[in-house]
Amino acid sequence: MLIGDDGGARPLNGHLFRARCWDANRVNYYVNYAPKHEDPNSQTFRKTSELAKRRIVAVGDLHGDMDSALSVLRMARVIDNSGRWSGGSNTVLVQTGNIIDYGPDTKDLLTFFAQLVQEANRAGGRVIQLLGNHEIMNMAHDLRFVRERSDEFLSPESRATTFSSTGYLGFRLSNLPVVRQINDTVFVHGGITLRWADNDIQVINQYAKAQLDSYIKRKDTGTAARYPFVLDESSPIHYDGYLEDPERVACEALQRVLLAMGVKRMVVGHTLQESGKIYSRCNGRLLAINTGISRAIQGKHSALEILPGNSINAIYPSGLDNLANL
Repeated sequence: MLIGDDGGARPLNGHLFRARCWDANRVNYYVNYAPKHEDPNSQTFRKTSELAKRRIVAVGDLHGDMDSALSVLRMARVIDNSGRWSGGSNTVLVQTGNIIDYGPDTKDLLTFFAQLVQEANRAGGRVIQLLGNHEIMNMAHDLRFVRERSDEFLSPESRATTFSSTGYLGFRLSNLPVVRQINDTVFVHGGITLRWADNDIQVINQYAKAQLDSYIKRKDTGTAARYPFVLDESSPIHYDGYLEDPERVACEALQRVLLAMGVKRMVVGHTLQESGKIYSRCNGRLLAINTGISRAIQGKHSALEILPGNSINAIYPSGLDNLANL
């Protein structure tokens, strides 16, 4: 815990985090010491018996805002005031992608989450990061949404190298999963359509990684037909139909997918909820958690909590809002 000038404890914020650990050694830490995420194709998280009694917290798009990320994670009681893991052994934290872009703290957030993975693992908890479309865009050198301070990356060329498949950020990101199932909930950045749901989660993650690796190394512009995971609008990282389509159409399609996957609900980020509130659709079978946490978007803080017994809450600075008990 950090001590303020008045002798009292004060929360860690983004500025203090950067002062504490953004130096040359942090690059070495990220590459050599930060633990690898569990194999994206592992079935560990699909075993209900192992996680049935754990609290699950899900956080949506963070978009380069360290201060807001820290505030949300403290609010959800998964880190303490010093920024360390406080979820113990009974908490699983899922971040549904789009940590980067818009805000100025891309490097800091990615490094922070690498450290949090290690701390959670040591405590017996888990931190799961999923790929979002913005991580993939950066690895593919698509920088349309970069709005960052000039000193974070020395040049566009430096950023491209850092996010390449051999760069210290790109290498780690390229090994993150696209979709995770925990108990009877599936987590994904955009949404899973029936085209993808017919495959096992292991197959989806394997295919996504192969597509991404191939796309990054391509010598042409690429097409959605050739790279559906990266470019097709129905890809798990891009799909927004469950929130944009009329409710009857969306919910019928969603129900077919959930039945095919053998789960009760889907949790997604990606599509901005302009209300600043987590949105429950299709009688709680779809939970949309991108409330625009970053101040570069809306600055609306939220987290989703799924408790043993399937009590589901939205967590806000003002308190809890019970969403469903399914």
